[in-house]
Amino acid sequence: MLEKAIAKQKGRVAMAKVDIDEHTDLAIEYGVSAVPTVIAMRGGDVVDHFVGIKDDDELDSFVSKVIGQ
Repeated sequence: MLEKAIAKQKGRVAMAKVDIDEHTDLAIEYGVSAVPTVIAMRGGDVVDHFVGIKDDDELDSFVSKVIGQ
């Protein structure tokens, strides 16, 4: 569902997935303690995040808010 919300932005935002079992160092660095955790970054800085399942409207809102910052 997140991929769909990002695709609506037509290239204005990119998404990367991290396997936290293979990259535990990143999970620790960013405080990931539950899955799914979504972290929005800009220029290497965390600008927003959420943990848990969101519906389509919440995901669209999250992505739009992050882009508008």
